[in-house]
Amino acid sequence: MRNGASGLARRLRRLVRGAEDDPRWARPALLVVIGATVAAYTWALNASGYGNEYYAAAAYSGSQSWSAWLFGSFDSASFISVDKPPLSLWLSGLSVRVFGLSSWSVLLPHALAGVATVVIVHHTVRRRHGHGAALLAGSAMAFTPVAVVMFRYNNPDALLTLLMVAAVAVTLSAVERGSAWRLAAAGGLVGLAFLTKTNQALLVVPGIAVTYLAFAPVSWARRILHGAGAALSAVIAAGWWIVLAETSAAAPYYGQTTTGSFIDYVLGVNGLDRVSGGGIGGGPDPFGGTGGWGRLFNFEVGDQVSWLIPIAMCGAAAALWGWRASGHRQRASWVMWITVFVTHLMVFSLVSGVFHPYYSLTMVPAIAALGGAGSVEGWRAFRAREASGWLLPVGIVGTGLWSWALLARESGFASGLGPAIGWGAVGAGALLVVFRAGVSGAGRLALAVAIAVAVAGPAAYAFASIGADYSGGDPKAGPGETGIPAARGDGHPTAAGGVSDAPVPVGYPDDRPPQRVPGGDAPGPDEIGSRTPQGPPPGAARGTVDDVLIEYLEAQYGEETWLTATVGSQTAAAIILSTGEAVMAMGGFSGGDPTPGSEELAGYVTSGELRFVLLPAGGRVDRWIGVAEAMCAPVDPDLYGNPAGLVLYDCATAAGASI
Repeated sequence: MRNGASGLARRLRRLVRGAEDDPRWARPALLVVIGATVAAYTWALNASGYGNEYYAAAAYSGSQSWSAWLFGSFDSASFISVDKPPLSLWLSGLSVRVFGLSSWSVLLPHALAGVATVVIVHHTVRRRHGHGAALLAGSAMAFTPVAVVMFRYNNPDALLTLLMVAAVAVTLSAVERGSAWRLAAAGGLVGLAFLTKTNQALLVVPGIAVTYLAFAPVSWARRILHGAGAALSAVIAAGWWIVLAETSAAAPYYGQTTTGSFIDYVLGVNGLDRVSGGGIGGGPDPFGGTGGWGRLFNFEVGDQVSWLIPIAMCGAAAALWGWRASGHRQRASWVMWITVFVTHLMVFSLVSGVFHPYYSLTMVPAIAALGGAGSVEGWRAFRAREASGWLLPVGIVGTGLWSWALLARESGFASGLGPAIGWGAVGAGALLVVFRAGVSGAGRLALAVAIAVAVAGPAAYAFASIGADYSGGDPKAGPGETGIPAARGDGHPTAAGGVSDAPVPVGYPDDRPPQRVPGGDAPGPDEIGSRTPQGPPPGAARGTVDDVLIEYLEAQYGEETWLTATVGSQTAAAIILSTGEAVMAMGGFSGGDPTPGSEELAGYVTSGELRFVLLPAGGRVDRWIGVAEAMCAPVDPDLYGNPAGLVLYDCATAAGASI
């Protein structure tokens, strides 16, 4: 017993203290960063309700049906998919299935993905650049504004970033050993990232390929062979699901396409259209602004991600300048992170299609690693009086002045902070110059001021986001920022062209914002076909739909497959979250997809699978209004609450008939 107790004490001491040869401050500092990260990502996590209700509804649907969960269907009857592959929904769906529907069960998996990302960035930088660089990199990763918001949210970007960072970390390990199986594991992680958000996952591939080809301690033939194995691993990790999605009769229609094919989605809306700008009518991107080399610094994107880019770029320059002083492992790390950063910079700056500011989350690890490791390299060069040492004060001053400029864009927020950071950066730079001239102790003081200057701006901006409601399709960090209520999902162009083919009032009668009251327990894992009550109890989120409408639909619900059909995902998501039942989102996310066709809709009505159709009054829905008027009868508005802008059709008498 005594030996067991002493062994436990040693393990606890090692957990808190770290390895014997670690600096005494290293492990406690890491634990502080992790604790602060957990707090930042989980404090008041329910402030945004279910976050993105479009994906929350799909997660709830997946908790009701394993088929819907597997294919990433929006509704539990698998009529149509969401606008992304399903891996992120697999996590949320399992969480809802196990813990019940709530803000926490929907959002917590994404917050945990964020904490894991911070830990991996810290670990990866520490192994190659030391504890100081790792602490700076982990802190930068944790508290860049876009990270704080997106790791509290249920868009796929949180899991995507984790998988991409993990692929980088495993590749660097493979490079050091010339390990084929580790590189194959990295390829598998890229494949899983592809199943999270398709083509954006490929932005780490140039870094992986260049680094392994340049630094793996094996022959060129083996490097190429190992690379081919990694590519095969990526294809297998993503391809099994793609084959299933393309061949299974149980697969839904894949949204944002004209054919219902997932491959069409990859090559179209989420592929070539993102590069060419197809689908947004040739005008400027309504979310991320006009493309160009200044995009990451513009008013739409700059305050989300660009705070530490000046110090990161100076760090990269310092690394390249001091190339000969670096060891083999450090050089591989520099090449990896610089390539990942440059790839993101080029793609994000120059694509002409839809670009949401939060897409920039996946480049934060590279910025953090270059900023942290580059600062330490700059400090080494500065103390050694090397020419590249001047990049450190340049980076400090540039970061401080850029933070001042970003804070100045947000009038009324911490008005004195920007000037304090700017002048503090100038002061830190001046102290470094004095230290270079030989004044004792000034260097450490300057370094402490520089660290405070670097983190103060983005941290203040990020923490101003905690506890705010960012529900919607385009969450942004910062004081006063919110999601865009009318843009559920990812706000992509529809297959039919334009950002939305549905009238604005769909799901938002009178343009009123939704009422979000998160909470409630989910049902058990009942499959589709069960008519046992599946919705959360009274008080759960009703989203954009009036309680009277929900109660009327549930009271009339019999053996139909869908509780109702409606246009687009906004109203449908609110009904799914309120009831747990299948709701047909006609036209997909925004109502612009060509499904169901008139004959298909009539077939569902005739077969008795669909009784109610909820349509916008006077909306551009000719392909569906004709079926509703020919085969169904309008319901007395007083019976379902008379919601403004919505008309409910009852098709009960049309079962067995034809249009």
